[in-house]
Amino acid sequence: MLNSFKNEELVKVQGKIYPVVGGRLRLAHDENKLLSIDTSILHYNENSVVIQAHVTTEKGSFSGIGNASTKRDRVLSNAIIELAETRAIARSLRFAGYGVEYTGFEEVGEAKNLDSEHKTETEPEPELSEEGKASLASKAQLNAIFSLAQNINMSTEELRALMQEMTGKNYSKELSKKDASTIISFLKQKESPIEVGSH
Repeated sequence: MLNSFKNEELVKVQGKIYPVVGGRLRLAHDENKLLSIDTSILHYNENSVVIQAHVTTEKGSFSGIGNASTKRDRVLSNAIIELAETRAIARSLRFAGYGVEYTGFEEVGEAKNLDSEHKTETEPEPELSEEGKASLASKAQLNAIFSLAQNINMSTEELRALMQEMTGKNYSKELSKKDASTIISFLKQKESPIEVGSH
């Protein structure tokens, strides 16, 4: 049920609510002493990938398939294997009964424009405990994210799509230190691609 998910595990896009895979994983871990997830690549080339996931819970085994392509998932085009795996796991967890009535945010992909979210960056800050505030990304981290994005000519819309795809968060002010670190590492890789056969 939707009310089993925490607020930070839900994303609103075009008026619809989607749980992120992390919420399904938390529920699965909470309810199972033994939980296993296996994935395998069914198809792969430089433009697309299809991955199958098998989730085994105390209720049984459940499978799901996820795909990603450089055309559909332009912002994360150099991480389509990871993206397809995330989608496959999300679907298998859904089939296992975790948020079964809700399509996962990861399954929606980039087709949903984040600008359709009717929030604004000026809306009131959520009430956070001191511990919660301490876990949020620092100004230095946020500045690094925006600077790196600018260096690779990534638009605001593309950065927001990347942020939501990787963390499920809509706004930079919602990022945790860990979220920000993950995005910074990703952007640094895009800024400094590995050169093959130089000199």
